[in-house]
Amino acid sequence: MIMNTADKLVAFLILFGLIILAFAHSLHLLLRSKIFQDSGINMFIKLGSSILAAYYMMGIQLLFQNGFQMKIL
Repeated sequence: MIMNTADKLVAFLILFGLIILAFAHSLHLLLRSKIFQDSGINMFIKLGSSILAAYYMMGIQLLFQNGFQMKIL
């Protein structure tokens, strides 16, 4: 039972990692602009920072998937 759960967890993490890598690569190719390179605002200039930005975007999407019903204390 534990091995079945571990297998499903590993499969989910691999799939989630591939999805984040695909989004990060596509955003890196689409949004790397020479205009915003000097300002430091564009996170998609380097592939590493675009992976981090895609991870944060996907994480925020997972937090608010219940229709913004989070309660703030």
